[in-house]
Parts: sequence; structure tokens; C-alpha cells
Amino acid sequence: MASEHARVGRTLNLLTEGLFPFVQQELQSAFHGDWENVARASFRNDRIAAVMVKLRPADWDAHALLTVMWDQWNAVFRQKLGLFERSLVSELREFRNRWAHQAIFESDDTYRVVDSAQRLLAAVRARETLVHDLERIKLDVLREKLDRQVDDDLRWARASRQRMVEILLYTISGVAILMTTLLAMVPRNPLAGYLLMAFTMLTFGYLVFQRSRAPLVIHGVHECSTCRKIIYSEVCPYCAAPPASSSMIQGSSGLRFPPFHDREPTQQPV
Repeated sequence: MASEHARVGRTLNLLTEGLFPFVQQELQSAFHGDWENVARASFRNDRIAAVMVKLRPADWDAHALLTVMWDQWNAVFRQKLGLFERSLVSELREFRNRWAHQAIFESDDTYRVVDSAQRLLAAVRARETLVHDLERIKLDVLREKLDRQVDDDLRWARASRQRMVEILLYTISGVAILMTTLLAMVPRNPLAGYLLMAFTMLTFGYLVFQRSRAPLVIHGVHECSTCRKIIYSEVCPYCAAPPASSSMIQGSSGLRFPPFHDREPTQQPV
């Protein structure tokens, strides 16, 4: 099973493949032969611009295409797309930045990324095969989420049954000791018998009370829903640990360049 981070990466690759023909066509219609220079002008970060100059537009990744769409929205893309699609572009830019910085994605986050990418590709009339591939990823996310929920429900039911069995055993043991004491000890030594019965009632009553109030432990050895590693606790130690810092991010073209947030011209690179 693929990790959520891998699914988001696959989604971004499909988004890149579906967006480029639309972005190229609209920019060519608006700026003709100068469209590449206009597109590169959208990269105001010096480091990013230096990287993009070396790449052909066909090798740009999802972040580059979304940045161009955002920067050239009023001049070009608002003619074909609306405010809803503009919000999708903004959302996907943010998710791509999180993905590039190795952020943790839950299944709900992954589903939203895939759904937003699918909606945007449908709006630009990308190839149906790409839209269908994204639909399959969405179904995989939902299927695994449902499987995890079923597993959690089964573990909860087993833990509840185990607790009821333990409470029943405590009760039966306590009643057995009480009856034995009442029949065998009280007639011979009433004081000692009643003291033993009181002690038994207090002890087993306390055990039953504590067991009934204790939280259910339903997570044994299981697979983390985020990183897919086998863990032994409810909180995944791999996901909770900070990701290893990396000074280079590999784009879809195969080249490696520093991670960045390219939102505003004045914003410093992360």
C-alpha cells in the first residue's frame, strides 16, 4: 500500500501532466511567441528563476505551473476559469509546498489534494485518463480509511469483550470466596469470617470498579495509517519525530533544487 505522501506525489505528477497543455495553449493564445518569457517572469524568487531558466516549460513541475496560473490569472486564465478554480489553484500550491517540505499527510488531507486536483483537471478539460487515475486514487484512500475504521471497530469490540470477561471473573471469584467463607468459616469463627468477607468485598469491588473505569487499549501491533510502518503504540513514533532536513528537493523533471515557498515577491525563501 502506498503512503499518503507517495499518493500526493503521484497526484502532483498527474496534475502536472494534465495542466501543462492547457497552460501552454492559453499562454500562447495571449502572448504568442513571447509566452515562455512571460511565464518565466512569474518566478520572482531569484533562486527559483535561476532553476526555471534552465528548464524547458515542458519539464516544469506542478508548483511552477500553478505559480504561472496564479500570477497570470487576470491576464489569461480568468477568461476560461472562475473563482472556484482560482481557489483550487491556491489550495494546491499550499499542498504542494507542504509535500515538498515532507509534511505529514493524513488520509483526509490526501483525499482533499486528489479531489482538488481532479476538479481542476476536469475544469481545464484534461485527458479523461488522468481524471480517472485520480478517481482511482480517491477510491483507494476511501477504501483504506474504511478498512482502518472496520479494524478499529473490531479491536474496540474485542477489548470491550475482554473487559467484560475480566469483570465477570472478578465477580464470580469474589462471590465464590464470600459463599465459602459464609458457609465454612462464619459458623466456627464469626468475627474472622465476617472480617474476611468484608475484606473480600472491598478487594474485588475495587478491582471491578477499576477495570470498568480503565480506558480500553485497542491499539496493539498495527500499521500506521500515515507512514505504513509497523508500530506498537497508538501514537506513531516515526510520524511524531521531526523529518530529516533536506536542502534539496527533487522535481518531476529529475533535477534537484532547494525547497521554496513562492507566494509573494517579498517573501523570503524557506
